[in-house]
Amino acid sequence: MLKKHWKFISLMAIVCLALCIGAVATRQALDGEKEFTLDELPAAVKATILAEANGAPIQEIEMETENGKTVYEAEVIINGQEVEFVVAPDGTLLGKEIEDEDDDDADDDEEEVEISLDDVPAAVKATMLKEAAGAVIEEVVKETENGKVVYEAEFEADGQEVEIEVSPDGTLLEREIEKDDD
Repeated sequence: MLKKHWKFISLMAIVCLALCIGAVATRQALDGEKEFTLDELPAAVKATILAEANGAPIQEIEMETENGKTVYEAEVIINGQEVEFVVAPDGTLLGKEIEDEDDDDADDDEEEVEISLDDVPAAVKATMLKEAAGAVIEEVVKETENGKVVYEAEFEADGQEVEIEVSPDGTLLEREIEKDDD
């Protein structure tokens, strides 16, 4: 009798293991990245990438799907700097990030300090409030990198986490809609 239970338990363990492996493989396939050429892109995505690149060489284009949401990421070299554009399937620009050459290195002159919205310059506060459009700004950070100060704010808009970066004069430098990692 005990031998029958042992076989059943072993069989159930193998079935569970197989299901787990299948689930992980499916998740990886769904959350994977696929490289594309410019000609393989939907017309709206292609138009946005070409407009943002403004004639600069496009290094790589990937389609990424995370949690059922698809985005296209294009890496472009503009004025010697790598810039990444994130574009929705309908051609909407979701984010733009300038990659720093020293991103992978530890930077001694880099500092991040969480501050209050009332502690930022008036022009920065005005831009942040305008971009948040009534949403509650959850976090404000003053970042100093390579001697340059920028202000970052996070808020939720339309159910999505949004992060913006603003220069001390109030210029919006970056607006990025963060992907859900649930």
